[in-house]
Amino acid sequence: MNFNCQRCGKCCKEIGIPWSELNPHLVADYLNMDFHDFLDSYGFIVNEYSGEVEHTELSVTPCPFLVHDKENAVCKIYPVRPWICKGYPGPGILCRGGRKRPEVSV
Repeated sequence: MNFNCQRCGKCCKEIGIPWSELNPHLVADYLNMDFHDFLDSYGFIVNEYSGEVEHTELSVTPCPFLVHDKENAVCKIYPVRPWICKGYPGPGILCRGGRKRPEVSV
């Protein structure tokens, strides 16, 4: 499926980032940050009972990894962004900027 993203950033501004889909270890490595500094900077906690990394919110808008490069929106973690961001928008769905991903014919 080809989707010609116009890099308007509306999806990242309005939908935000689904923390549950983000791999904090992968993102911290990609940003070349100490893991615990990453957790503190972005509001993650380590569950004292399970040891799992969690975020205190389901999603945050705008996405804190959205930056602007002149007139274009840029994802600061693009190569390691969550799978849900990679597939946005789903087939036949309008993105926040009004563009549509083509349907897949089977």
